[in-house]
Amino acid sequence: MNARTPQARHPLAAQDMVRILAFLQKNPGTSVEIARALRLTVNRVNGLLLELRTQGLVYAPSCTIGSKGSTVNVWACRAAEEGAR
Repeated sequence: MNARTPQARHPLAAQDMVRILAFLQKNPGTSVEIARALRLTVNRVNGLLLELRTQGLVYAPSCTIGSKGSTVNVWACRAAEEGAR
């Protein structure tokens, strides 16, 4: 199996992971930005991002300040980062 293919126990989770990866291949984003663009809940996106991070497919290269003043991860796709090298 391809190392860049997300592994999920449920087909809908795998489908959403692929959508998140496609979004992040275009440009980095916060979980809120991803959720809005893909019409998913922020909780779902956060959970899937953590799973994708565990699989080594995404990472958080930087942080930004959220609307409430807290630190928020900016996520990126590892494949996009490796392709830029």
